[in-house]
Parts: sequence; C-alpha cells; structure tokens
Amino acid sequence: MHRYYQKKLKKWHKTLNSYMNYISYELESLTGQSYDTLIQEIWTNYQEEMLERFPYIGGDAASGTKNLIGAYMFVSMGEVLKKYGVTTAQSGHLMILIYERQFKKIPSFLRSIMGKIFTNPRFLTKIFLKKDRKNALNAAQNPGSFETQTQIPPEKGYDFSYHNLVCPLADFAKKYGYEEYMPYLCNLDYVMFGILGAPLYREHTCFDDDYCDFKLKLSAKPMDYDPPVFTQGNGYK
Repeated sequence: MHRYYQKKLKKWHKTLNSYMNYISYELESLTGQSYDTLIQEIWTNYQEEMLERFPYIGGDAASGTKNLIGAYMFVSMGEVLKKYGVTTAQSGHLMILIYERQFKKIPSFLRSIMGKIFTNPRFLTKIFLKKDRKNALNAAQNPGSFETQTQIPPEKGYDFSYHNLVCPLADFAKKYGYEEYMPYLCNLDYVMFGILGAPLYREHTCFDDDYCDFKLKLSAKPMDYDPPVFTQGNGYK
C-alpha cells in the first residue's frame, strides 16, 4: 500500500462508513446480515483489494484522488454483497441511493448555488480550463492520473463540453477485473448533475472508448438516472 493511502486509513474508514450509513436498512434487508458485520467485511475488502493496489495519482493535490477513493468503496460493497446473492445491478441501485441521499442532504440553498455554477457555461469554462492545466501538470509527475480537455467551442448542439482523456477508475477496473461496475459508477455523474438540475449528456466513456465526453444542454431537462442511463437504450452512457 502506498504510504499516502496508509497514512489516511482512519479517514477512508470514516468515509466508507458515512456512505454505507445512507443505505444501512437496504444492506441489512438484502443480505440478512447486521450492518456492523457488513461494514467490517466491506472495509476489509477495501483495504486488501483496493487500497493495497491503488496507484498514486497525486494525493490531496489531485482532484481525481477523491473520485478513485470513493468509487471503489462502492466496488468493495458490490464484491461483498455478491456473497449474499446481491447482483451487480442491485449494487448499482444502492450506489444511486447513496448519491441521492447524500446530495439531497445538502441544504436546498447550497444545492441551488451549486446548480447555478453547473449551468453557467462561461463560469464552467473558466473553472475547467484551470482544471485542465492543473491535471496536465499532475499527470506529468504521476502518469495515469486524470487528464481533461475543455472543448472550445463546445461540441455542436451543447452549451458546454469537456473530455476526460485518462481515467484511473477505468484503468483500475480493466487491470483488476472490475469492469462490470464501471457503467454503474459512470451513471453516478447523471445522479449528481440531475439533482443539481444540470442536463448532462455523454456518448463516450474512457472504459468503452478513448475518452469520456461531458456535455451540457441547458435547454433540456436532466436525464432520468434510475434505471441507469446506459440501460435505457438511448445511446447515452
């Protein structure tokens, strides 16, 4: 385990527990096991299968570290729940519930402010151009970390768009056999954007293609994210 992850074990354990607390009832109902038993099994899997093998992609200075850390907590959950007959699709639904309950817990006025940011193309472009530069510098030092490219002008028909060119979540899934979870993890972007009122569209992912495209069409309504977008047969992922 890289020393960065080792130093923060207590923090990661607290984060994992906070996620799973949102669905404690569902976890116990689906498995017939106590929450305490399940959280210990998930934490053990997370330490041994994820933290032990995570690449170092820049630590706290890299925006993508939080994405990697959080996403694979859900994968560990799914791996443990398999033992109790829970399908990957059911685990994917639990991921949606966690995100819904987490974001809806944010006071409405703060969600409103966040929504205004995500629906302001000029402001987003400024933020993401800065993010592009920061990610490029980080990737030069830590190969395999996130790399992004804001599209100027935006892709035709959209008000804002950017591409993820490198995704350590997808790379880790391919390397260690967690491919089945990636579509459900990608769907969480639709959950977050949808709750904030931002109409996200994506036709490519790093997992299936060479890049992820995040596109906003402000004249549209946010897409339904449950069932997951990739299951809806509309061409979006």
